[in-house]
Amino acid sequence: MLKCLFVSTEVAPYAKTGGLADVAGALPKELRAQGVDVRIAMPYYGSMQGRFFDDSAQEPINFDVFLGWKQHPVSVFYDDKIVPTYFFKNDHFYYRGGLYGYDDDYERFAFFCKAVLDSIQHIGFIPDIIHCNDWQTGPICLLLKDKYKWDKRYENIRSIFTIHNMKFQGLFGDYALDTLGLGSEYKAADKIEFNGGISFLKAGLVYADFVTTVSPSYVEELKTWEYGCGLDGLLRDTVATRMVGILNGIDTEKYDPSDDPFIYETYDVDHLWNKEKNKLEFQKEFGLKQNSRSMMIGIISRITDQKGFDLMKQTIDGRWFLDKLMDLNVQFVLLGTGEYEYENMFKHFSYVYGDRARVFLDFNEELAQKIYAACDVFLMPSAFEPCGLGQLIAMRYGTVPIVRKTGGLKDTVIHYNYQTKEGTGFEFEEYSGYWLYQKIKEAYDCYNYDHEDFKQIMKNGMEKSYGWNESAKKYINLYKSVLEISALWNQANLDVSNIWKECAEKIYKVKVDLGNYINNNK
Repeated sequence: MLKCLFVSTEVAPYAKTGGLADVAGALPKELRAQGVDVRIAMPYYGSMQGRFFDDSAQEPINFDVFLGWKQHPVSVFYDDKIVPTYFFKNDHFYYRGGLYGYDDDYERFAFFCKAVLDSIQHIGFIPDIIHCNDWQTGPICLLLKDKYKWDKRYENIRSIFTIHNMKFQGLFGDYALDTLGLGSEYKAADKIEFNGGISFLKAGLVYADFVTTVSPSYVEELKTWEYGCGLDGLLRDTVATRMVGILNGIDTEKYDPSDDPFIYETYDVDHLWNKEKNKLEFQKEFGLKQNSRSMMIGIISRITDQKGFDLMKQTIDGRWFLDKLMDLNVQFVLLGTGEYEYENMFKHFSYVYGDRARVFLDFNEELAQKIYAACDVFLMPSAFEPCGLGQLIAMRYGTVPIVRKTGGLKDTVIHYNYQTKEGTGFEFEEYSGYWLYQKIKEAYDCYNYDHEDFKQIMKNGMEKSYGWNESAKKYINLYKSVLEISALWNQANLDVSNIWKECAEKIYKVKVDLGNYINNNK
């Protein structure tokens, strides 16, 4: 049986800041369903302790991890109620208010990387593949290849590194080398140096046996100056031949409008009238004017420039984008947190438009699913989007996405064609508030004046399959290919080694024979 250790610093439902957690929570479940012995490794954050399993009822595996000259203890707990998972506990590093954003993040995640690798000597599980995710786990690929491979337990383990968001690179000073136990020779352009610092993400890119990212379009975008974040040359020249995009999926059991405990009325593609009940009940609960024909626009997102919120600061026809938008008969609902400037902008917007706008500066899973079910359209005007899960969840709930044509949004949303009746949403390409407004207006006109077409778009989206089944198959095939190539490479090296050995033996024999001949004919 193929064995995989899936390493992530956030995993739903245990700890989450974004889409990585959803992927790490759902993909391993599907891999197990398809016969892979996959287990998860993640930090045991303080916010998790005592919530998901009784850690006081088990004796953890304890050992020490060396970071440079410093020694730190780690306790590894294990629980398999969802997916078999190893939780790495060190309260000095992980008992904090958040997951990231600390001055010692280089040390926190260097510790995690080394702890994961060292744990293979203690947990009784030697994987064939270690699947690393984002910059926090990049050093595993380097350490496995250059520091651990001399140990028989590690020599056949191969690594996969997945980029979930190229913008976050784990860039630190030279001190990160000492923490990882690496010499100054690693601060080089062909190793992990980047912009004068040390990049944990680059460690994954350079040293992994194979690199993946979360949509086919994002792979090609990363090779360009606009999206490559300074590493586009590396991705075009060195990594391109061992990099592929595999589209993310969603957990279709969790996100299922026909069996969702959080929404007001369950529904499916054959009972769409119940979706309207969700809208009316949402309006009632949260103080919006109850009106079934007022198009409800939803956003669930981190509130940052990346997600397109700077477009909403622009003006159209001399008017603020959001004022222009509210000239239409629409309601607006936003759930998320982010940059202070935008949070204040939406607070003011919500105050001005009273019973037509609600802004929740928070993240709440139950509320999110109510919004997906209640809204008519869902906005994702991202500047870039590696994959995006919101548009997939929205379509699952019959909520029509309006997206910018980039990355995974381009791969998953098809602009509706009124002639063929094909398509799942509305797209725009030029990154501007004007074109975002035009597509909202197009959706608005369709919603109000072409009811059957709008219903067809809803149905098209709901009938799409965006689960993990096909993507998991691609990952499994990739794992197997990497292992097969590695075996062939090892055999080739062995064959070459044997050839050199035979040559050396023949040369030695010729030398001996020549020496004997000379001695006998003096």
